[in-house]
Amino acid sequence: MRRVNGSSRMRAAQLRCHAIAAWAGRASRLWLLLFAFCAALPRSATAQPAAPTGDAAKADALKAEADALMGNIRYDEALAKYAEAYKLSANPALLYNQGRALESLGRYPESLAMLKAFDAKASPELHARVPNFQKLLADVEGRTTLLTVKVSQPGASIKIGSTVIGTSPLATLRVNAEKNAKVEVTLEGYDSETQEVELPGGGEKTLSFELLSKDKTGLLIIESPVKGATVSVDGMTSRQVPTEVKLPAGKHTVELKAVGYEDNTVDVVLGVGQRKVVTIEPGEPPVYERWWFWTLWGGALAAGGGAVGIYAALTEGDPDKGTIPPCQVRVTAEDAACTDAAAGAFRPMRSHGSGLREVRGLPIMIGPVPVLTVHF
Repeated sequence: MRRVNGSSRMRAAQLRCHAIAAWAGRASRLWLLLFAFCAALPRSATAQPAAPTGDAAKADALKAEADALMGNIRYDEALAKYAEAYKLSANPALLYNQGRALESLGRYPESLAMLKAFDAKASPELHARVPNFQKLLADVEGRTTLLTVKVSQPGASIKIGSTVIGTSPLATLRVNAEKNAKVEVTLEGYDSETQEVELPGGGEKTLSFELLSKDKTGLLIIESPVKGATVSVDGMTSRQVPTEVKLPAGKHTVELKAVGYEDNTVDVVLGVGQRKVVTIEPGEPPVYERWWFWTLWGGALAAGGGAVGIYAALTEGDPDKGTIPPCQVRVTAEDAACTDAAAGAFRPMRSHGSGLREVRGLPIMIGPVPVLTVHF
């Protein structure tokens, strides 16, 4: 026997009603009753939606499970099932559901991102089923902060509380707003640094970190324009410049020595992990090596030296020891004359312009300047 579905049965009943009405006639009371009955029947059968199959059916089943989990405050499990269902059906409504699950978990930046995705993909009809959506969006955004973290060293790990949010350099990102957030930056080989700050809701925050090396030393590079100069740092063994010395951070005393120059001492402050280059000039040359010493003072020293030379070379000995009788030697025609033979005294000798005299043709040298010549 052939089966007739509901739509066919309804159509057959309509045809029977019309046939009876035609037989009864328009004036018949029976006709009026039948007309009212037939009018109450739908003119055509409403098509029933086809039952979902395949991935669509699986997606519906997952959504139903997730809805139940949300009612039981099991937000993590519900979020996972909503996400799985969306992969199967790509239904924008599931984006909204994920956004609400994330909001319930306090993961506001992710919730905001999911709700914005729903806003971009949902049809007007679907939007109409979500009243006050824009208010919800603004409320979730007000629970977030745009955070920028600047770290002097790359590769540092950045976390808020116990949650790692990235590594430096880190682009601006949205995080949960907090009154007393602890932002910590760590990097191997460096001391970690923590800042306790307020992350304003709906606002922005920029933080800067300068990590300090656990190695509390720095590198000092010492140079000098004098070749062959040597330096010692804090009294350590001398070494020739240029040189490099690894030192603890802080103040250090560097002493430079160079032949022909006075010693020069300078203080240097070295930072942790710093590489500092210093150039140390030598001290002034000693007085006797300066050019002006001989040009300005040579005459005075020569005159003094001449007096000593005269006394040493020309003073006669005692009478019983001398070999030259008194007043028998003339020094020069214009300078020396014996005035008192008994006393045996000579007049002082005047130094000529060059300060040069000869003793038997040989010069007498006092220092680097010849000062006396005596003739016999």
